[in-house]
Amino acid sequence: MAQAPRRPGRRALGAGLIAAGLVVSATACAASEDAGGGEAADGPVTISFQWWGNDERAVLTEEALDLFEEQNPGVTVETSFSAIDAYIPKLATQIASGSQPDLFLIPMESVKEYTEKGATSDLSEYIGDVISVDDIPEATQKIGQIDGTFYGFTLGTATYAWAYDPIAFEEAGVEAPAPGFTWDDLIDAGEKIRAASGGTKAAISDPGGYIAHFATWLEQNDKELFTEEGELGFDEDDLEGWFDLMQELRDSGASTDPQTTSTLDQSMQNSGFALGKSAGEFIAASITGAFVDTIGEEHVALAPYPSDTDRLGLSMAGTNVAAVSPESEHPEVAAKLLDFLINDPEAAEILGLTRGIPLNTTNYEALAPTLSGGDKIVNDFVLEYQPEFSDPSPLAPPGVSTLPADFTLAYENIIFGQQSNEEAAKALYATFESAIS
Repeated sequence: MAQAPRRPGRRALGAGLIAAGLVVSATACAASEDAGGGEAADGPVTISFQWWGNDERAVLTEEALDLFEEQNPGVTVETSFSAIDAYIPKLATQIASGSQPDLFLIPMESVKEYTEKGATSDLSEYIGDVISVDDIPEATQKIGQIDGTFYGFTLGTATYAWAYDPIAFEEAGVEAPAPGFTWDDLIDAGEKIRAASGGTKAAISDPGGYIAHFATWLEQNDKELFTEEGELGFDEDDLEGWFDLMQELRDSGASTDPQTTSTLDQSMQNSGFALGKSAGEFIAASITGAFVDTIGEEHVALAPYPSDTDRLGLSMAGTNVAAVSPESEHPEVAAKLLDFLINDPEAAEILGLTRGIPLNTTNYEALAPTLSGGDKIVNDFVLEYQPEFSDPSPLAPPGVSTLPADFTLAYENIIFGQQSNEEAAKALYATFESAIS
């Protein structure tokens, strides 16, 4: 697991706890009035904050947290982060043992499940006094609500996108991706990019093992992963159809080889696009800046996914839900940190769009004209295509937090020849049914 860089005044979590995948709230004295927003007082306070992401997000988050500590003398924020693939099982372990951090991020597919397990605190008592919602649209506030109760807030709204290298497409004589670009066009582009690169570069890092990309394809075909009622919004044939489409990409050379594909984890060090093994990758648009920093702004542009329908399949949705642990010894301090990450204008300036579009509309309006690099690329993409976005998908029902990993494993079984598309679709669909039953 990657560890956030140490900065003056910040204490990293113990190595033994990190190795075990457990992040616990440090024992501390009660907070001072300055630090605790009203908690009783005679010593320093230490709280823990855990998130997922890449190194760029970690550096900017640490910079923002330094500011929070400056504004709140006596408070220390201990941090840890990892790539999402490692984060999901780690968080599940923490929640099972009741050792989740004071403030932590929950993947969208796990919000209902972990709330039902009692792993999140009702934040209603902090709304208004500690956590301001004055500049947060009502629809955005609902992302962290269940049955009207606040259990958290997303730290940004974002969409998925196709990050691609316009220079590689131009050199291969391929038209840049845009609305109307189909999956067959991607196959054609893949053949030309392979030829132009002497066979070394795919058009796309293989997206087949990611449930989010499957969900986008479903939305393009007017279906969804889960309905409002918590039922499956697709059938077994849809899974097999997705796997068949991915096989067409592989067979044509449009996507990366199985060895490269099996290491993809949304980090820069394992990204086919960042490593030059592909001319593009489907990504959470909020990490565009990391690609700009890694391969250069001239090599990064954003486009919608290929589609065979008139639907992009994209939406602006929460990137996560930040929740406070009911086991926290300093829940009000954790709530104050949550408010800082959402509402502080200096924090917004530091973080930019690394966690997506800021919730606070005043901060976003002030930030937008100043954006450059990857943040500007993301902002321009959202402004251009948001009118065509679909409504956000319903929150996933309880029981599905392991499905992203199950989906990836099923796809690896396919690409390494252990199962056929039909066999994998049948087994995976049964896993989906079992998860929601």
